[in-house]
Amino acid sequence: MHLAVAFVHADGHEVPATVDLAPMHADDGSVAWLSVQVTGGAADAPARRLAATEAALASMERLQASFAHGVSHDLRAPLRAIDSFSSLLAERAGDGLDATARDYLARIRGASARMAALIDALLELSRAMRASLRSAPVDLGLLVDWAHAELADADPEAARDARIDVQPGLQALGDERQLRQLLNQLLGNAWKFSRGGPVRIEVDGERQGDRLVLRVRDRGIGFDMRYADKLFEPFQRLHGADQGSGDGIGLAIVRCIAERHGGRTWAHSEPGGGSTFFVELPAVPEDGQQA
Repeated sequence: MHLAVAFVHADGHEVPATVDLAPMHADDGSVAWLSVQVTGGAADAPARRLAATEAALASMERLQASFAHGVSHDLRAPLRAIDSFSSLLAERAGDGLDATARDYLARIRGASARMAALIDALLELSRAMRASLRSAPVDLGLLVDWAHAELADADPEAARDARIDVQPGLQALGDERQLRQLLNQLLGNAWKFSRGGPVRIEVDGERQGDRLVLRVRDRGIGFDMRYADKLFEPFQRLHGADQGSGDGIGLAIVRCIAERHGGRTWAHSEPGGGSTFFVELPAVPEDGQQA
């Protein structure tokens, strides 16, 4: 028997479907139960939901890409104008500006530079969220060496007495570009909060089943664990600018990359006692073959 029916969706619209009823006979010939098969709209609901989810994700990715493009171009243009005209005004005025006016112009240009740096950080977070992942064994020690070299170039004075020790043979399974970005952020964070004393950073890891728990330790100023839940949130800063606080995006990028690899992040610290940051990542299979 074929019945044409309609199912009412949760949002109120009707979904047409066909119900086939077939008797199932027992050994004595009596009807024991009915076999019910639903075809059409209701039966296809899971597939439609999956298609709708995929369409929504694709739409979100397009929106993120459009946002990143707008931030990169539309927000930079007025910042460049602010910086440029402030510089021209200072040059044109020459010695005609008093100390207060010159200070105001310097503050305007400084705020413009900070906004430009924040835009760069937001774009970096957006790329971390959207970039495709290519999983392969990654030599984390090599990535630490690259990060160390970049930090030394940017801060040669601190680099003269800086030391970063990394565990030999440290490897993880993941996307090399994103893991490099993750380590750049972690080591940069440890470096800047070690100012005022020699930079000492240790990078090691411990295998736990099929996971690698990466540790980055520093001897910097540390932080109060009461606020640790804010640490990996965008724009959350536990220190002031005079203590090395940046744009509040770096550790959010670390968490984003770790979670995209199926891992997580956390930290332990105490004020004045340094900090240890932990990142859980997929470990390289012990047989050396990628799963």
